[in-house]
Amino acid sequence: MSIVRNVIFSSYLAGNCLIGGCGVGSCCSAYGFCATTYCGGPVAVSCLTSGCPSGECCFQNGYCGRAAAYCGATSYGNCYSTGCAAGGCCTQYGYCGSYGAYCAVAKFLSGKKAASLEGEFQGQATYYNETMAGMEFSTCGTSRARSLDVNSEKIYTAALNQVQFDPYTLNGIPSTNPICQKKAIAKGIKGEIVVQFVDRCDGCKEGDIALTYDGFMAVAGELGDGHTDITWHFI
Repeated sequence: MSIVRNVIFSSYLAGNCLIGGCGVGSCCSAYGFCATTYCGGPVAVSCLTSGCPSGECCFQNGYCGRAAAYCGATSYGNCYSTGCAAGGCCTQYGYCGSYGAYCAVAKFLSGKKAASLEGEFQGQATYYNETMAGMEFSTCGTSRARSLDVNSEKIYTAALNQVQFDPYTLNGIPSTNPICQKKAIAKGIKGEIVVQFVDRCDGCKEGDIALTYDGFMAVAGELGDGHTDITWHFI
């Protein structure tokens, strides 16, 4: 019976690359089939430099897409160490997935509890400059041309550390992450600001955030070495 189930599962993935992805050299069509003809030729604008809109992730070949196997492996393959939030499981490929094909077969349910989003956090704010945040779209798929301000309230752009961000990203597509809709109050030695998390800080430790120039100056007062102590909490 197990052999039969494996054959059925393999056949299912073979005809549904939106779940299983494609092999090297092939691309996934909107209908779930792999072929070189779906790759679309040379990439006019690589998402490695422009980012991807909401609902998609950036593949290593420079295309935006939705295949979980590629999205997860690109930059979210670390759930063995970060754990996954409720509603997700740690797949055999290392990214958090919904309870679908990979989770059901692999049963890699990480025993590690996902980092908490409750309470007040103490850490460091790191300055990330216009080059680092220069893509057309943020990690969460937000157009950087769009202001985050609400009415007369100034809201600054921020990036959350990967330890607290990644467990809540399903199938490697960051716009699925509820943190992308969250705001926080951040307080530094010079002031207190409201931020919205639209980016992921790769390499930041748990409790740390990253701020663009205006936000960093508002809490630190000066750029210095690009790091300052901070406390913050979600609102």
